[in-house]
Amino acid sequence: MRRRRGSLSVFLVILFACFLIVTTVLCWAARSAAGRSTADAALALAGRSVLSEYDTRLLADYGLLAFKGDEQRIEDDIRYYAGATLDPAQPRYAAFRSREAHTDTVCPQLESVTANLKGYSLLDLDIFEGQVTKAAAGEWAKGKLAGAGGGEGGEGGGEGRTLRNKAVLCTLPSAGYDGPLFPSIAGAADLPKGAGIASNASAAALTGEYILSAFTDHQSAGAALDGHFFRHEAEYVIAGKKGDEANYKDIKWRLRLIRMALNTEAIEMDQGKRQQLENLSNLAGPYKGIALSAMISCWAAAETHNDMMRLEDGDKVALLKTKAQWALNDPGEIFGSLGGGIASAIGPALGFEYGDTAVAPQDASGLDYEGYLRVLLLMLDRETKLLRMMDIIQINMKERYRGDFLLREYYTGFRFEAVVGGDKFSYEETY
Repeated sequence: MRRRRGSLSVFLVILFACFLIVTTVLCWAARSAAGRSTADAALALAGRSVLSEYDTRLLADYGLLAFKGDEQRIEDDIRYYAGATLDPAQPRYAAFRSREAHTDTVCPQLESVTANLKGYSLLDLDIFEGQVTKAAAGEWAKGKLAGAGGGEGGEGGGEGRTLRNKAVLCTLPSAGYDGPLFPSIAGAADLPKGAGIASNASAAALTGEYILSAFTDHQSAGAALDGHFFRHEAEYVIAGKKGDEANYKDIKWRLRLIRMALNTEAIEMDQGKRQQLENLSNLAGPYKGIALSAMISCWAAAETHNDMMRLEDGDKVALLKTKAQWALNDPGEIFGSLGGGIASAIGPALGFEYGDTAVAPQDASGLDYEGYLRVLLLMLDRETKLLRMMDIIQINMKERYRGDFLLREYYTGFRFEAVVGGDKFSYEETY
């Protein structure tokens, strides 16, 4: 009987020891899991806290979410923010404590932090375009459009400014880049198909709307604006000249060429107009072919000049005109004779003035000056457009806030790894 009781006691002691070991292991595992969970939460919150240090002026003015920093600064910030949980004994995290008082934590100390900014620079064209399209389609654009009150075009204030500072020129995002006037078709075989084309077209349209809402142009800026180096900012994106007036003149010549080509084609395709000119050209005898071509050019140039005056006055000009949208319908008013027609054909190409007042067509619908800027922006290749947009933003941020502002120092996210108690944690934080 005593042997049985002794055996039972030994069994109970062994069983109790097993329970004690299991309980200890479970407590250790729970403490370890709690420590990992707390460390994970603290590090994730620290990463988001770094993102909260975005430049508020860049967001307010241009709708871009980005922070200024480098890898060492990010690592220091994460140590600071995460240290409030992982190393609460440090008095800087709780000023109301005494130096001796602290809270015990289940987490081991933060051992190391390594940050990586590669692939998150605001100068990256894909990242920048993504930020721009979000801004154009988001609340920032609504606020911009609601507060827009640009003056009338044509009577702008202030002299045209020219960017000559070599230090500023050398640090522009587009420095060393010379984009083409029109997009190249060399890579036509690699163009996106289907949804890719629609996506690119949508991004290009949103980028164009962003440019016309965030930047000034000849039509929207009635006077020189504080904090804007150029008055013709949208024109700079298209033309890329370092002088304000040079950009506007470049755009006027582009619009003149576009209108001249379209007006010439309209005369060629309109049987009524062509018949009028053929009747006049018959007076030239064997030279009627030359006379006809000269009169077509003359009439198209006169209509083009009228179109340009209407655009500068803030009126609309149809891109592809109907008969009701054609302003100058009587060729006899443009050239009274064949000789006068041939002579006057040279004048419009050199900027000859037909008059001070534009003639309004029967149908005055069409595109205004900003509408034609949209067309030119769609014709501009993506890389040139985005880089010159970056130029304007950097120039204006220097003008308004800090002379040392550089867009290349700004990022939209980062990756980092941290080691806590031998465990490695990895995160990616982006806006």
